[in-house]
Amino acid sequence: MTLGYGQRHEIGIILGGVNYIGEVGNTQYFNPRNLGYGIIYKRNFTQRLSLRAQYTRGKFGANDRNATDLERLNRNFSFSNSYTAIGVGIEVNYVTLKIGEFDLSWTPYLHAGIQRLVTDDLFFAPFEDDARSSGNAITMSIPFGAGVKFNLGQFWVLAAEVQPQITFSDNLDGSFPNVDKRPAAQKFSTSLSSDWLVFTGISITYAFGDLPCCRE
Repeated sequence: MTLGYGQRHEIGIILGGVNYIGEVGNTQYFNPRNLGYGIIYKRNFTQRLSLRAQYTRGKFGANDRNATDLERLNRNFSFSNSYTAIGVGIEVNYVTLKIGEFDLSWTPYLHAGIQRLVTDDLFFAPFEDDARSSGNAITMSIPFGAGVKFNLGQFWVLAAEVQPQITFSDNLDGSFPNVDKRPAAQKFSTSLSSDWLVFTGISITYAFGDLPCCRE
């Protein structure tokens, strides 16, 4: 065994595209049309295991004109929404990433966590095709996914990842409004499945603070 050194903390920015999967618009799983961005922090316990926290903001929306389903095309609904999310999770590197050394290294990784999600509370008024907002709605989501990361020099780490997240809401698109609050709102979801958000993008972080650890 030889004694190696990693870095205890990473902090940086995350930037990419966001798309939604639900009852309005097309049903493509990866279609990053809107901007998402935020701040990410990682607490490295070892060179393979990290706690990650992130704060992100972004927009998403959909239009039935982009659907392939005939029913959606005829319905012609559209909506625009925004979100703010804060959450924590675990990140696991497939192999050791030698942060703190000049040698180039890379690794695939997996991550999963939980987030608090704030979005617009949407609804469709009678005989209208565009969703309206009636304030904010708070829900939770479970982000997870995979990516690949590289160390750039001694202290910088570049990562690219896909982060789907299943939300605990079926009204990101206004399809399942609270009809007790708005009896006239159009309700066209059965609520048999929740809406999804998918983030596809990159992060760049700066590593600092010595993490002594052993490796082969």
